[in-house]
Amino acid sequence: MRGWKLAALAGAGLLSACATVAKVTLEDRFQAIGIPAGTAECMVDDLDQNLSDEDLQDLARYTIGLSRANSTMAAVRSLMKIDNPRAVVAIGRAGVSCVTGFAL
Repeated sequence: MRGWKLAALAGAGLLSACATVAKVTLEDRFQAIGIPAGTAECMVDDLDQNLSDEDLQDLARYTIGLSRANSTMAAVRSLMKIDNPRAVVAIGRAGVSCVTGFAL
């Protein structure tokens, strides 16, 4: 029984670490496509609040190709094409909220 509890705690720790890595990855990639640091941080915080850890990891994996976009708008358009409706909606909300200051 004790081994099972330790395994569960270790698994929870790994999931938490993966989510943290996904957040750092997203923030770095958003900045790499031209989103200002403060806005990128705001967007990642918003995404963290509105998406599951799995969705964050999915989004981080998807953004690998963003650095190949030839403009910030091309990268944003690419982000909107991700095959994860929850992530697409969350990105749109986070972008508008963080740029305008209006919570959606």
